[in-house]
Amino acid sequence: MQSDCAVDAPPKRAKTRLRTLDDLDNRTRAAQYAHRLVAGLESDLGGASEITVGQRELIKRAALLGAFIEDHEARWLRNEAVAIDDYLAAINAQRRVLTTLGLDRRARDVTPEADPLFCEFVKAFNEPESAR
Repeated sequence: MQSDCAVDAPPKRAKTRLRTLDDLDNRTRAAQYAHRLVAGLESDLGGASEITVGQRELIKRAALLGAFIEDHEARWLRNEAVAIDDYLAAINAQRRVLTTLGLDRRARDVTPEADPLFCEFVKAFNEPESAR
């Protein structure tokens, strides 16, 4: 026995597009703040060339948590309602990520062999005035 009802095909789903911090256009203050935190944390760990992929991932998480925390603090200072549990959880999560990364600064290698531009600067600096 045939039914007069047609079975509709399931609706097509739109493709999910995963976005990253690098996809942001940096017009928002939160994005700018997160990127500054990434740069600062990378510098603290000896520079982008000295960190591992895992450290880079943790740095991004710490930076996003930092932007989230800053937003909550600004809202609270404007006398807006803030979910204190979310705020405290973010602080605790960021602290754990930063502890995992290490809170101490690491020296960056600045020997002349590591940086040709620095080598040129030293050579020009040590050159006598008469040779210039």
